[in-house]
Amino acid sequence: MRFQHKEFDDKFLLSTYRHLLLPRMIEEHMLLQLRHGRLSKWFSAWGQEAVSVGAALAMEDSEWLLPAHRNLGVFTTR
Repeated sequence: MRFQHKEFDDKFLLSTYRHLLLPRMIEEHMLLQLRHGRLSKWFSAWGQEAVSVGAALAMEDSEWLLPAHRNLGVFTTR
């Protein structure tokens, strides 16, 4: 993976924000379901969205990532 510093335009920043927001919204929904007894377990990654989203956004199309159960952001980003 090669990092090249670039200026980020508004389109990229907004897209990144949306990629961060989606797993957080899913987390909120699933935790609510857990609290209401509709789920027996949920392995939350609350507050860790940027780790998996950032990794997924930095990857080349040809690269692979093997996520774990707390990497919801990888699934929603890729």
